[in-house]
This record gives sequence, C-alpha cells and structure tokens, in this order.
Amino acid sequence: MTAIVDHGERVSTLPDPPSAARVNGVWQWGRFRHPIPSPDLGVGWVRRFRLKEWHYVSVVTDRLYVALGLVQLGYAANAFLYLVDRKQAAVAREYESLSVLGRALRFAESSVKGETVWRHRDADVRIAARPPRDTAGAGGSGGWDVRLDVVLGELPVAGGFHVEAGESLALLADLGGERPAYTHKAAGLRASGSLRLGDESVDLSGGLAIIDWTRSLAARETRWKWASFAGRSGARNVGLNLSAEVYDDERGDSLENAFWLDGRVRPLGGVQFEVPRQPGVEDWRIRSRRGDEVELVFTPLGARAQHLDLKMVRSDFVQPYGTFRGKVCGQEIDEVFGVVEDHTSVW
Repeated sequence: MTAIVDHGERVSTLPDPPSAARVNGVWQWGRFRHPIPSPDLGVGWVRRFRLKEWHYVSVVTDRLYVALGLVQLGYAANAFLYLVDRKQAAVAREYESLSVLGRALRFAESSVKGETVWRHRDADVRIAARPPRDTAGAGGSGGWDVRLDVVLGELPVAGGFHVEAGESLALLADLGGERPAYTHKAAGLRASGSLRLGDESVDLSGGLAIIDWTRSLAARETRWKWASFAGRSGARNVGLNLSAEVYDDERGDSLENAFWLDGRVRPLGGVQFEVPRQPGVEDWRIRSRRGDEVELVFTPLGARAQHLDLKMVRSDFVQPYGTFRGKVCGQEIDEVFGVVEDHTSVW
C-alpha cells in the first residue's frame, strides 16, 4: 500500500510490527516500519553458539564520522570503533578488540529494550535504549543513548550522544533450515551530543545517525555486500541501507533495502554491487536490478579491513568509507558520506 506525504511525494508504507517474533507459536515473517519489541528467536543452549548478534551505530557531522559495532559471535565477541576527520579524509584513530567466549560483551534484550555493554581493559562502550515517548509506545523507542570511554592508541575519547528514533525497516526473515533472522535498521536519524577527543571537545549536534541491530541464526558460511549512508542532500535529510546476498527473496532481491527521506522510510527493490579490484581505492557502482530506483557511485576516501581467523570463527571483510553521488528514487545524492562493505564470514 502507499501513502501521500509532504511535498506530494508518494512513498511505500510498511505495516506496524507484531508484539513478538512469534505469536501463538506462529512466526510473524515480514517487514515493518517499527521494530518488534520482543524479537526472541527461541534459541536454546544447544544452538546458542550458532546465534550471531550485532549492535552498530554511526553518526556523521560536517566535521566528524564516528562508527562503532559490538558483535557477539558465540565463540567470541568483537568490538570496534573508529573516527574519521572529514576535513583530513583519514581515520584519526581506531579501536578494535576481541573477547574469547564473549565475556566482555553483554547484549541488549532487543533493539528497544535494555543496554548493550562492552567492558574490556581500556574501553567502556554502552548503547542504551531510551523508553518510548508515550505509554502507548507510538513511534517505537525514544531512541538510544551512546556512551564512550575508550582509548584509541594514545588518544582518550569520552562522552556520548543521543540518537532519536524514527521510522525503521525491521525484518523478520526465514533463512530456511529452521533458521530465523531479525534485523532492525534505520538511517538519517537525528543525533545530538559531544565527544572529547583528548583535550578537544567536538559537538555532534545536527548530526545524522544510522543504527543496525541484528539477531540471526545465520548460515555457517555467510556472504554479503552492504551500503549505507546518512546525510543531507540540499535541504533534505537522507538515509540508505542496501545489501545483496543476504535476506534475499526468491527473486534474489534483498528484503532489507530501504531509503529514508526526511525521516520517512521507503522499501526498495534489489540492487547489484559492482566491486572494483581495489575496493578501498576505486569507485564502487550500485544499481537497481530492475528499474531505476537506485543509481549510485561510491568513491572511497579510506577503508577498514579485518582478517580474523579463530579456527571456529573466521571473518574477512573490507569496509571503505567515503561519499556517494547519484540518485535514489529520483532524489539527487551529492557527496553524502557513508560506507560500503564486502564481507565473508564462517561462523
């Protein structure tokens, strides 16, 4: 179904979510415009080590890009945080750490309840869901409070920011073989707060954020390509989430693709990624598999990479950061900051 919104634009409307992933024993497969409050996948101890979870948040301002991820792999947990000074187009500092058996990580009950906490040596990172703005829970959670106290190299980083909730794309997907997956994504969310980088205080007010909360009984070997951005195009706030080779329907189109325009979410069709031979240096191209919803070029300014081999768990990815240009749903995209990723995991 569709709805008319401001400026006469027609955007797709997703339904409200069920109260839980299963209602009266029946899986509630589908896509929703707000998160499922209780995404319990019914995983017992036997399958506990098959469960993968991650909580990712990023915020971008004219000056700074901050991205952090807390990842529970079952046999281990991983945390990363990095800062990009957009004036210098370089990673200012980076933190990454591994915790055997995941002892350093406590994962939230859901994306809208509880707190995800990483405490490990020289890092204390917290992502806490703020309660709904009203008793009915309209609009989902009130958002997320992020607190950081971490040392990146020799640079102490401390402070925090708030990310306001908004329309989302929440997906409960059947991966086959009795393997459910749930993901809650939103982009172009308003953020405010500040960080102290050593002796310098950096204001994050006016920033735009991305959140990704995922719980999945993923296949032992999983591959995906991903693209995401948040920023401004002219006077409009825009956000994007695209993927391929994961959560695909029978036509090969990812069900988690979506575009946000001034806070309104519009689901998108499938896309194809053209990954260059040097993904951290050369341009990427992303196009709709059918039609012309998405036509983007991504230009890297730098890249993170990980080559992790813990025998039971292996991860190999490159995640360039840089700028997008092109069109999404007719909206011009010009120098909007974000990331792309090519990832293979055995877990």
